Amino acid sequence: MADQIFSVSCGFWDAINYDRTYSAEDMNRPYARIVADGVFATNEGNPSSDLQVAAAGTSMNITVQRGQGIFAHKWFENPTALLITVPGNTALYPRVDSVIAQVDKRTSGRAGNIVYRTGTPAQNPEEPDINATANVIEYRIANIRVEPSAGTVAQSDITDLRGSAACPWVTGLIRQVDTSTLWAQFQAAYNAQYKKYTDDFDAYTEAQRQAWEDFISSLTEELTVTTSVITLTSTHITEAAEDEIPIGIESYDPETDVLQVYINGLLAVDGDDYVLGEGNATIDLTTELEAGQTVVFVVYKSIIGGGADSATSLVQRLDRKLDGFMADSGWIELALEGNVTAASEAKAPAVRAVGNRVYLNGSVKGVSGAQTKIASLPVSMRPGGDVTFSSAAVTSGGTVRPLTITVAAQSGDVIVSAVGTVASGDVISVACSFLANGTSDVEMIFRYMGSVNSYSALPSEDVKPGDVYMIMTADVAHHIQAGDCVLWNGISWELVVTSIPSWQIDQIINSIS
Repeated sequence: MADQIFSVSCGFWDAINYDRTYSAEDMNRPYARIVADGVFATNEGNPSSDLQVAAAGTSMNITVQRGQGIFAHKWFENPTALLITVPGNTALYPRVDSVIAQVDKRTSGRAGNIVYRTGTPAQNPEEPDINATANVIEYRIANIRVEPSAGTVAQSDITDLRGSAACPWVTGLIRQVDTSTLWAQFQAAYNAQYKKYTDDFDAYTEAQRQAWEDFISSLTEELTVTTSVITLTSTHITEAAEDEIPIGIESYDPETDVLQVYINGLLAVDGDDYVLGEGNATIDLTTELEAGQTVVFVVYKSIIGGGADSATSLVQRLDRKLDGFMADSGWIELALEGNVTAASEAKAPAVRAVGNRVYLNGSVKGVSGAQTKIASLPVSMRPGGDVTFSSAAVTSGGTVRPLTITVAAQSGDVIVSAVGTVASGDVISVACSFLANGTSDVEMIFRYMGSVNSYSALPSEDVKPGDVYMIMTADVAHHIQAGDCVLWNGISWELVVTSIPSWQIDQIINSIS
């Protein structure tokens, strides 16, 4: 029986009279089956530095370290460290640039390159695209974030992408197994188990609360006295690494009250996760928390005796009033002065207070020079001392001119305090944050005077600075939500957003008793 023969690609063979010729692709083809594309993790005992992008420590320079890789199934080598100068950023927004390993297979190219590609400035900048054609293959080695008017590139501005999907390591002769399916299975199992733990924890918490109330109820029957249980809570968000956390509930008594501590939503265990600090005002954590972590304290307090109802009512009413003083005001658009206008409707200058922290944001036009007043802040949103911050005026042609803006403590005026050349059409950014009411010059004693049904029902006579009223009905025109508190600042009514010092709490208790 005769064989049927079908030709396939195969090599390499000795040539006879030049009847066998091979291209570069033929020579590189074996790499595709035995070595995956990526950076070789071998560099004289220090594998992490191959093709690493690092800050040069001088001005806007970065370096790409020497190293080797396999890209597009071709060997790729940078024999010496490359010095690259990062282009400056004159825009108002940051941008993200990329350092790219490129293999150009086109006839006009036939080369391996290190490419620095500049991104587009934006409020939330994205990395520039990389080439996805068959003849130009690119791998992103690192991203560099370039802030507006930056003078240097720090190591913290560089995101190393070696070892990621964007630019993997060459870790073995055989391409690594795709574990995405296994990971999805693990993630699903983790989510199911997490939900079970969460449900169990919620059930446990409810059971503990019910057991506590049953115990108090039983104790009340045995003692034949009136008993009530109230719940007090406080929240602390870490601003830096912390291991000593304030409880924030002054009436907490460990001898008679029950304390529960939740760290990022999970119940902490007394003795394992924390111990009560000296004076019973703080807890000491066994493991330090990083910045931005949330710790919630819940205190269950039993009030036994004939005054329980009045005491409970007092605490609840005080809690409602404190909510008004600690509220987030939301963004309140500022009334602009003189010829100053908003640069655009979307960027109209506005102020917002969250507790005692005040935020300014927006951009304006119409500034004629130094000492131009932009707007004035409400009394409760003014800083304890003058706040000066850097900004810039941007011309229609994109030229950036530095200037400074000052927020005056006494008057609340937002003023362009120092400027070179500026035209009325230049766009000026107004953005900063500071603590309000840091000195006694702008602090005032708050006196809770009661509630009114609507904003229009607020008194216009016999009011004193510091008088506070709760408004029961929302008023869109004055940015009032039902239950908001307003303060008479001596000129007008404004939303209360200033936190109350502890020495003022007794005054509020006396005023609402």
